[in-house]
Amino acid sequence: MRRTALSLGLTLLLGACAVPYSGTVPPVPPLAAYGGQTPARNAISGAAEAFGNTGVLLGKPADAAVAVSRLEWTTLAVGADRSFFNFSAGTPAALSAARYEVRRYLGIQTDASGVAVMNGMEAAAAALARGDRAAATAALPPPVFSPDTLERLGTITRLPQANLATRRAQRDIEFGRSDDMELR
Repeated sequence: MRRTALSLGLTLLLGACAVPYSGTVPPVPPLAAYGGQTPARNAISGAAEAFGNTGVLLGKPADAAVAVSRLEWTTLAVGADRSFFNFSAGTPAALSAARYEVRRYLGIQTDASGVAVMNGMEAAAAALARGDRAAATAALPPPVFSPDTLERLGTITRLPQANLATRRAQRDIEFGRSDDMELR
């Protein structure tokens, strides 16, 4: 219980610092949308699976880039798109905190546009899938990305806030709001 309260407090604190996305939510990027469900569910569930078990990303920078793209889209969509009425009130803040954690780990500017990060990650993942490391590096230009972002993608370790937030978003999209249960 104490750990949950601390986690929720940190989530709300970091989320309060986040600038809400006020633009039009872009469509789910192609690689992030891939899967057997709707593009939105594929992005949310794929992010939860990846950040819930980051061991599957170790040494696989293309998969990690897709996971980051999914997290970026989910953060923008859940925070701005009113059609996601079934998300708990704390989920957007949790996702913002997760995005901050992932960006810091990967050396991505914390105030960069979500669309710029998604585009870079999608292009890098596609280039890596083709075996074109030079194109992958070019897809992640400074100042948005640090010179070693591509290398960091292959070394993602446990990111607790990303795990918590993406699992929470997955739970919300599958089962609806859980605000009442969280307040007990």
